Amino acid sequence: MTCRRSHLPDLSCRADIDVLVRRFYERALGDAVLAPVFDVLAVVGLDEHLVVVADFWEQILFRTTRYDGAFIPVHRALHGHHGLTSARFERWLTLWTENVDALFAGANADRAKIKADAMARSLARSLGVGMS
Repeated sequence: MTCRRSHLPDLSCRADIDVLVRRFYERALGDAVLAPVFDVLAVVGLDEHLVVVADFWEQILFRTTRYDGAFIPVHRALHGHHGLTSARFERWLTLWTENVDALFAGANADRAKIKADAMARSLARSLGVGMS
């Protein structure tokens, strides 16, 4: 029996995170469930936002200190304006996982999915939204 190995690289640097985040947002902005939540990007600007999100993920995955945002307050405001429902959290997590799996494989890719799941569940709980 032979061992099948993925031909996908692992997440290993900031450039990889930039690719992942951009791909995720391209899909999220066209997603019927998630797109309304991201309408604020028309004001903030997508390119500026992608840098902040990539800084966040780089800190989560590679322990850098570039991220200087306010994760919880931003999402509380989004919840107040759009209602971050359990369906939206589940869809966000599904889309994130699909994008990670399409682009990367390895320990850091697995950690990106595990961290996303934990963050989504924690944030949903803090907003009083249940997830299955």
